[in-house]
Amino acid sequence: MSEFDFGARRASEFRHRGFWSLFVDRHPEEKARLARRGPWFWQRGLSDLSLVISMYVAPAQNHVGVFFGRNEKFGATESWTRLKPFQPAIEDRLKLGPGQSAGGLGINSLWRVNCFAEDNWPAMADWLVTEASRVERAVTEVLGQG
Repeated sequence: MSEFDFGARRASEFRHRGFWSLFVDRHPEEKARLARRGPWFWQRGLSDLSLVISMYVAPAQNHVGVFFGRNEKFGATESWTRLKPFQPAIEDRLKLGPGQSAGGLGINSLWRVNCFAEDNWPAMADWLVTEASRVERAVTEVLGQG
């Protein structure tokens, strides 16, 4: 059993409505910035930059994470391509350690946690908002210099 193996569980067993309800209760300010949501994600819109930051829960993979998502309403359709030249500068500001991001997701951050343990939910919600804010600050600083 690996360090992060919390037992085989199916994503369908995760009570996503309960989690996102707690998320909004703890962070009501996110409602005003909501671009789109689904069972597994919440998108914070950055309309001035035509970007969205996706906060997501991946219970079957035992992690939560943040990355730049896609949202046509916000013009966030080629985010990875647009941000690729700035990726090193943004990642330098984020100072993520090994294992704190996933290859293939562009600029991203993740936290390995047992999503099924509901006593972890407050920390997960807080981490998502804090990390989304860190990513937002980093991209705003980098693009503001350009």
